[in-house]
Amino acid sequence: MNLLQVFFIVSGVIIFILALDIARKEKFNALHFVVFLAIWAGLLVFTFFPGILDGIGQAFGIQRGADVLVYSSIIFLLYFSLLLLSKVESNRDDVTGLVREIALRNAEKKELAGKFVFLMPAYNEGQIIVQTIQGILDAGYKNIVVVNDGSKDNTLDALSFFGNKIVVISHYKNRGQWASLETGFEYIRRYTKSDYTVCFDADGQHDIKDIAEFEKYLDGSVDVLMGSRFLGQWGSQEVPFMRKIILRLGIVFTFLVSHIPLTDTHNGFRILSRTALKDIFISIDGMGHASEIIDTISKKKISYREVPVTIHYTEYSLSKGQKSSNALNILLKVIWNKFFK
Repeated sequence: MNLLQVFFIVSGVIIFILALDIARKEKFNALHFVVFLAIWAGLLVFTFFPGILDGIGQAFGIQRGADVLVYSSIIFLLYFSLLLLSKVESNRDDVTGLVREIALRNAEKKELAGKFVFLMPAYNEGQIIVQTIQGILDAGYKNIVVVNDGSKDNTLDALSFFGNKIVVISHYKNRGQWASLETGFEYIRRYTKSDYTVCFDADGQHDIKDIAEFEKYLDGSVDVLMGSRFLGQWGSQEVPFMRKIILRLGIVFTFLVSHIPLTDTHNGFRILSRTALKDIFISIDGMGHASEIIDTISKKKISYREVPVTIHYTEYSLSKGQKSSNALNILLKVIWNKFFK
């Protein structure tokens, strides 16, 4: 018996013991247990009957039997890499769910009523958030829910300026804009009676005056209104070149995935009816949540319309906004969520 055979025997025994232990602890399902047993059995067979490798290799057009082990190992590693990724995603969702529930239980419960409730996710926006909220209040709107997503600057102190005029929900740990939106959605589902939820960025990019444009279509015939910086006279506004390219590619990608023709797929300025909010739940980590919302609209056949809006690009908002270099990451997460999750 050579060293390679000894290695196979030892490895097989270790894998068998691990499979039994993990199965006993119910840390994976029956399929995974069968895979482990198959690997264990294969190692022992190949150890004592190495000629079988050559036969299997020839059946698949592989000259050397040993190459069968190499290819099998690659498939095995790919399978368990996907399994690990799925586990990581599951753990992330569990942590976010825990953070959300703690935040909701600790938040002041206000039975907000009226036509609109503004939802504003905020992470390290202490420099601008008071000005943004004051603009909404000055325009005559009063229902504002801010989700402070574990900010490390003075955001929470800045929000105290408004006292009980606004509702502040705080994540004790930063979970991302997607999680902040879903936390706000859940608060609104549970505790408010407002007809529409207005998603409004904290960084000053959105213009409160555009609400008048949205209101033209709030006649009950449409459940989701999505802002677009590329419609009508608004289409001529200056958008940084690289951002425009990425946004255009996003339009094509969204159409291919969700089959919804839009002119602006990653615009955070949107209004959702109470009916739509019951069907829209966000689970994609990162900025891919915008594509997830659109995909849900397509699947649930929720009525929608685009509305022209103005986006104010400042040095501050550009520094806080989504980086163009993250576009590939968004694409991969959307594909993972739609086809593999």
